[in-house]
Amino acid sequence: MKSDLLSLVLNAGNLAQKEILRHWQTSLNVEWKADQTPVTIADKKAEELVRSFAQKETPEFGFIGEEFGQENPGAEYQWVLDPIDGTKSFIHGVPLFGTLIAILKKGTPVAGLIQLPALNSKIWATAGGGAFADDGRRIGVSDVGELESSLVLSGTINTMESKGYGEWFAGIRKNARLYRGWGDCFGYYQVACGKAEIMIDPVVSLWDIAPYPLIFAEAGGLFSTLNGEKSLFSPAGEPLHPVHEGYTAIASNGRFKINLLYFP
Repeated sequence: MKSDLLSLVLNAGNLAQKEILRHWQTSLNVEWKADQTPVTIADKKAEELVRSFAQKETPEFGFIGEEFGQENPGAEYQWVLDPIDGTKSFIHGVPLFGTLIAILKKGTPVAGLIQLPALNSKIWATAGGGAFADDGRRIGVSDVGELESSLVLSGTINTMESKGYGEWFAGIRKNARLYRGWGDCFGYYQVACGKAEIMIDPVVSLWDIAPYPLIFAEAGGLFSTLNGEKSLFSPAGEPLHPVHEGYTAIASNGRFKINLLYFP
């Protein structure tokens, strides 16, 4: 069953990539949603394609997507999709955006994918099956054992500060060997592949992070919210927080302790 679900996730990712690249580095009409995040035809068309594919292949599954909401919330299995994670990068010609897909069983991810269309690269994982990159090469987090030797990644510092995490985050990034703002899914991709040690998000939606508990477990790292929740769902399979911007996130190689006991 896991191999079947992985095949579905990989095929859906390829569908999304093909559609997104049709619009990449073209003149696009950018709409701004109520939460002041951008959306384009590429986001919408990619989600429509994946939803249609999911409905055809797994009609009994539920679906949670960024652009068109939730369907069949009581289903045992759920797709969770962010068609373009990093739309701001996408519209500014920065290739560090991607598609995030997870299939969950009662809130537990069983197959997950980070697909980077502009870089023609992806990583994926299945529960108990390991984490892998493009050509089937197994991936894993780094062995760096201290913050002082680490590369720390995040999105914008402005959001970190506006959400009340500014002082806490400054203590992390100023003690790291290197800090860069390579955020969104690319940051998590880097940590899972052993090319960075920490990625932090002060506010995310469920679809921004749904594959990560699985990917980091299989890559040998750690993933949680900033208050230490390692699962995104309750034991009953319900989201622990509002699906839209109700979560925080941190991924690391798990080789050294990071103080998460900070509540603004």
